Amino acid sequence: MKDLKNKIALVTGAATGIGEATSLAFAREGCDLVLATRANAKGLNATADKIRAMGRKALTVMTDVSKRDDVEKLCQTALKEFGRVDILMNNAGVGLGCELKDMSLEDWDWVMGVNFWGSVHTLYYLLPHMVERGSGHIVNVSSGAGLTGLPASGAYTASKFGLVGLTEVLRTEVERFGIGVTVVCPAVIRTNIFDSTRVKGFKKEVTKPPVFMKMTPEKASLLIIRGVKRNQAVLVITAFAKICYNIKRFSPALFRQVAKGMFSQSLKHKE
Repeated sequence: MKDLKNKIALVTGAATGIGEATSLAFAREGCDLVLATRANAKGLNATADKIRAMGRKALTVMTDVSKRDDVEKLCQTALKEFGRVDILMNNAGVGLGCELKDMSLEDWDWVMGVNFWGSVHTLYYLLPHMVERGSGHIVNVSSGAGLTGLPASGAYTASKFGLVGLTEVLRTEVERFGIGVTVVCPAVIRTNIFDSTRVKGFKKEVTKPPVFMKMTPEKASLLIIRGVKRNQAVLVITAFAKICYNIKRFSPALFRQVAKGMFSQSLKHKE
């Protein structure tokens, strides 16, 4: 999808971070936006106001993507307002720092519900529409943790690995319908996910990487826009994600040692 002018983009998790920055980037490319978030109405409205200031339309819908009824309402509202959705960006996500032995089933439900089922829900309601129209682009925001499994992030890693696999299958299946698909795998972006990440068994600081490792959401958004235009299959963002992924690809044994070293450092922050 090389020309984004006058396209309709639906973005979940659009109140802050990558979702906000990419929504604004889509608007600068000439898109109108449907914006969703679960609880941050103030942030969502602020994003919408910035888009409207650019002369583009912005529709806000409060949505818990883990709930299929919420997502059905979101998608139906978008189609009723604009008649179509050209770009779907599944960005909503949550984090949990916890060893697998300490996780409850409720923890699993929460992480998988947002990070994995949230994308399944939007695909269920919008993919048939894109297939019927014979066009569209889907962006699933996974993580560097969707390519490399690191300890103390079992549920998060499982949800993001699942999203990478889902996207790989999706891309092959819908190519014949003229639909592009991109999975985005960032590592450390300067968003509030590290503040909102739930932690069990560790001190909170274990979730906060050094500032020098972080990429701005604005830079990430430009890479995502370029990925959409090029119909890039896998977009690995940040040097840290690329380094970990390449170490794992070329030397799995070395990557295991790296993961063990990182886990040893995490254990120093046990409560």
